[in-house]
This record gives sequence, C-alpha cells and structure tokens, in this order.
Amino acid sequence: MKDRSKLSPTPASDALNDSLHHVLAQDEARELLQRAKEYDERALTRIYNLFADRVFRFMYYRIQDRPRAEDLTNEVFVRMLENVAKFRPSGEDASLLLTGWIFTIARNMLIDDYRRQKTRAVEPLPDAEQDIADAAFDFEVHITRADLHAALARLTEEQQTVLLLRFEEGLTSLQIAKMMGKTDMAIKALQRRGLATMARLLRGQVPAKRLETAD
Repeated sequence: MKDRSKLSPTPASDALNDSLHHVLAQDEARELLQRAKEYDERALTRIYNLFADRVFRFMYYRIQDRPRAEDLTNEVFVRMLENVAKFRPSGEDASLLLTGWIFTIARNMLIDDYRRQKTRAVEPLPDAEQDIADAAFDFEVHITRADLHAALARLTEEQQTVLLLRFEEGLTSLQIAKMMGKTDMAIKALQRRGLATMARLLRGQVPAKRLETAD
C-alpha cells in the first residue's frame, strides 16, 4: 500500500495528463482482465498500481477526509478482488471497461459510505440555464482549494461524479454515459449544470460553507 499521508489531489490538468499517461493499450487491458480473473498476482498488482492513487483522489475530492478516503480506496480493491471472477466484460474497448468497472465500484462505495455515515444530502440548487461559456470561471476572484471543494460539495451526487470523471480522469462524456447508464446528452447536461452552479457559488451568488481541508 502506498503512503498517501502527504498526497494531495492534483490540479485537473495534471490529473488529466496522469490519466492519459496511464491509458492502457487494448491488448494489455484485455490480458490484464483475463489474468486478473484467474487471480494472477502480478496482474492484480498492476491494476492496483494503475488505479489506486486515482481512486484515492476521486474519494478525497468527494469526502474531504483522508483516513476515510484511504479506507474506501482499500475497500474498492477488496470488492474488486471479490468480484473479478464474475466480471463479464463486453465490447471491444477493454481499457475503458476496466476503468469504468473500477470507478463504478468506487462510486458505489461512496454511496454506501454516505448511507452508513447517514450524511444528510444537501438539496440540489435550481438548475442553471446558462451554457458552459457562462459557467466559465473568468471572474477575478482568489479561489482556494477549499472554495472549490465547498462548491463541489453543493452539487448533486451525479453532478459531482460527472465533473470528477470528466476533468479529473479525462474521460469523455460518452464514456461516462456508458459507465453511468445514461445518454451522452444527459451527461453533458449534468456537466453544464454542475459547472454553472459552481460558477454561481464561487461568484458568491449562493452562500457556500467553506470546508476544512487536511493539507
């Protein structure tokens, strides 16, 4: 297990580069999946090394609690190990299938954790009608990481998932749609509304409670 005591979520651009750097060739992805289904230790270790830090960042951005994010990350790979033999990939894009499967497990773990914690969900804000251009963060405000986390926390669960997978992991809206069982248009709408809401929050139009970060 890697020591993430000093690991901070990276800026979206850095994370995107990291994600693209780790895109698997189709042949390698198919081989990894097949060997993992046979509980091959090297294949399972390779999958862990490819995804552990990315899953941790996904968790940490959502819950802002390092120990809990670490525990949930561990649980993701335990659940993966428990279900890998039953995993039945379909389609030709093995790399996307592997990524989608891992992050689907991660998202389900977060939902389960919210239920266990009995975290009270914040009511979603009214849908914003602005397009993405209106939601661009072009205003001259000093935005801290805490501001971004606070704004992200005010979004719906689906909006948070879409924005993190889109900008942190660098997935396309069509790829996210396949993962979440939605249409491409629905994912783009979630992205547009999420960005517009964050822009409004960061402009100070809607009060947003600043969250504490453990940097």
